[in-house]
Amino acid sequence: MFKLGIPFLKNCTSFQLINEGFSDDEKWCVDHTYLLRISPHGDLNKLQRQAEITNQIHVKDVRIPYVHDVGMYEGKAYMILDYLSGENGEVALPTKSIENQYTIGIQVGETLKNMHSIPAPHNYPSWEQTWRDRVERLTPRFEEIVSKHPHYQNVLPFIFDNLHLLENRPSSVQHYDFHPGNILIHKDTFTGLIDMQKITYADPINEFYKMEYFNVPISRSYSQGVLDGYHDKQTIPSSFWELHRLYAAIHIVSAEVWGHEGGIKQLGKFQKYTRFTLIQFDDFKSLIPKWYSSKVTL
Repeated sequence: MFKLGIPFLKNCTSFQLINEGFSDDEKWCVDHTYLLRISPHGDLNKLQRQAEITNQIHVKDVRIPYVHDVGMYEGKAYMILDYLSGENGEVALPTKSIENQYTIGIQVGETLKNMHSIPAPHNYPSWEQTWRDRVERLTPRFEEIVSKHPHYQNVLPFIFDNLHLLENRPSSVQHYDFHPGNILIHKDTFTGLIDMQKITYADPINEFYKMEYFNVPISRSYSQGVLDGYHDKQTIPSSFWELHRLYAAIHIVSAEVWGHEGGIKQLGKFQKYTRFTLIQFDDFKSLIPKWYSSKVTL
């Protein structure tokens, strides 16, 4: 099988196909020790960059899998990582107690903090300019959506009034696809952050832009734990909330444009999450979202 064409696996005997996740990658559990990911896009250089950054993080946090090998197999790029045991957080979290969900969130927040401690290279493009350009590209397309959904009318004015918050923001390593489906839970413990395909350098606070869309609806107490763990259980500063609120608004724009233009099957779900986000921030008049400001009693 793969061991005939991938030298690293030449002594392996067990190969089990994994039919989970949303990516196009083909995934195999090998000897219950390694995870083999085969990308249909064959971008070896991209995988090599991902591997380099991922292994930098692994040194700081073992809940990030170590990448053992990257190469080509039958014209497709592959990556071999540690196989981490555990169940998808989207499935596992709702089965846990409120207290355990919060504890798992604390552990995840600590790992994200470790990840974000690795800065971007000195010559990395300006975060502020990159995101200003993105907002400007999306604006006319979102304005068309607003014309049919007037309750979105406060989103763009809020964004443009607050883009100045992006000035001189740092960039660091970021997972960039953070949601419960990308964490693993074994018994009652967080065991790994997985699916690093989108790993990049970005403003650390941007990591949480999907909180209101994909994290809070699964578990509010877990989401609270993530932010508390990230801030060492200290009071979260208003500067964090100002940026989080801005990124949540920008995410509404990008999610709605994507839903209307390319993700029609997901549009209904995305619109539901958009409404939820607007309610949480009271149309962005509130600094702290309701799901956090009225904390669950543990």
